[in-house]
Amino acid sequence: MELSVSELDATAQVMTLTGRLDAPGVERVETSFTAAAVSAGRHVAVDLGAVSFVGSLGIRMLISVARTMQRRGQKMVLFGVEPLVRSVFESVSLGELIPIAEDRAAAAVLLAG
Repeated sequence: MELSVSELDATAQVMTLTGRLDAPGVERVETSFTAAAVSAGRHVAVDLGAVSFVGSLGIRMLISVARTMQRRGQKMVLFGVEPLVRSVFESVSLGELIPIAEDRAAAAVLLAG
């Protein structure tokens, strides 16, 4: 699992995850993902286009960070979710907690709204 951070616009950043969000993957990125998302004081669009698997620990990490951000007045949106991962998110109703956009442009619209 790899994490990279880039700019979306003046109020938001894109965090790109690559690999598998299974137990070892979460262990590798959770601290840096949480720190980058929360400490920036900006909204976050999470690019999951290169994530092939998300397990329960990955879902927990996303929810935990999104809730922390929400308490600080920040928003998180997920985008680029592959079909297999999307079906997992649908089965746990993750979209009710964290908005899921089709692509980067749609994520930017959700963050601006």
